[in-house]
Amino acid sequence: MSEVHAEPAQSPARRMAWMTLLVLTGLNLLNYLDRYVLSALVTELEHAPADGGLGLTSTEAGWLYSGFIIVYMCASPIFGALADRYSRGRLLGFGVALWSVATAAGALAGGFGTLLLSRVWTGVGEAAYATVAPSVLADHFDEKKRSRALAVFNSAIPVGAALGFVTAGLVLQYAGWREALLVAGAPGLILALVFVWLPEPRRGAADAPRKGAVRSAPDFRKSLGILRRPPFLLCSLGYAAQTAGFGALGFWAPSYLEHGKGMSNSQATTTFGLLIVTTGFIGSIGGGCLGDWWRARNPNGLLLTCIWSTLLAIPGILLSILAHNPVLVWAGLALGSVALVASVGPVNSQLVNLLDARERATGMALAILVLHLFGDVPSVPFVGWLEDHASFDVAFGFIPLVLLVAAGLWGLALRAGGNPASVQTPVHQ
Repeated sequence: MSEVHAEPAQSPARRMAWMTLLVLTGLNLLNYLDRYVLSALVTELEHAPADGGLGLTSTEAGWLYSGFIIVYMCASPIFGALADRYSRGRLLGFGVALWSVATAAGALAGGFGTLLLSRVWTGVGEAAYATVAPSVLADHFDEKKRSRALAVFNSAIPVGAALGFVTAGLVLQYAGWREALLVAGAPGLILALVFVWLPEPRRGAADAPRKGAVRSAPDFRKSLGILRRPPFLLCSLGYAAQTAGFGALGFWAPSYLEHGKGMSNSQATTTFGLLIVTTGFIGSIGGGCLGDWWRARNPNGLLLTCIWSTLLAIPGILLSILAHNPVLVWAGLALGSVALVASVGPVNSQLVNLLDARERATGMALAILVLHLFGDVPSVPFVGWLEDHASFDVAFGFIPLVLLVAAGLWGLALRAGGNPASVQTPVHQ
């Protein structure tokens, strides 16, 4: 993937921009398929070795997820710094190949330690991919279309997560968990080869000229300085609060529907999975289009989309808690899920717009670190702790509260200079 040097006034070719978006969205789908396929295999892995499993405990199974997330968020800033200095195409290809090989290598695991090691390397590979992809897309799509492009990119998240469960279920009907990991890991190796010929846009190719633009990739001290910019920090913290709520909802909703609302296990898991796929796709695309439409009429339209969509999610979640009629419970979850996902495209576009092209991968990597460190990593076990010590209704009540915090933080980001055109980034000599 060679870098194309175009004049600043030129935009990347429309066809190449959409081709890149299509490829990166497909890879994002595989990214989340690989991430969630293991979740669907936990029951098989907990079987005794004599029965084809690894004899994992529930605690060990939980650490497979936590170990992945911890490595993923810690490795992200490293790859962000590399992406602002070297070929992003090679890093993307490396990341995709690494997570694919690591996922497939899990099929060879002989116990908890070796399976955890494969998940750790999967986290490294996904960190190389997730920090670079938004930077590349930002150089293909200008600020008028960026929210929609990132919304399409992120619409692959719920679809990929659902396909992880579907892939595991289908393979388990005919084979075992080892074969499921092989099937999940193989496709990424093919798409990784695409980056050998896919041109890389010039950094900042789709950006309007910005006063005080960063001239070179930031060093360590200046990288940390990105988080000291109030608009970027507040926007990232708002995203972390939104992730705390959405992460807890996605992880605990099936258990809540089963134990708190009296639904069967199959009804809770299958129906919720279908709901997440449907609302995730509709919410992602709808939120991205709304964000671009609003921004064309108001410079702060992206943040306003985030604020109001998150506030709209709160009554939906409250309805699912208070209602006893299953129809109303599902209606509340559907409203909450659509509204929550609607902020993903706009908030990613807002973060990208607040960064100069030469620091974009580093900044997005720092945002990934913040949103997981203060988001789903603490919120998922905290909701579980609330359920253990109180009730599921009390535990689920945490979600609307943290969403209110997210909307408030985004409101503060707006007041601090949410309009990227008003943000003066310091010149890096």
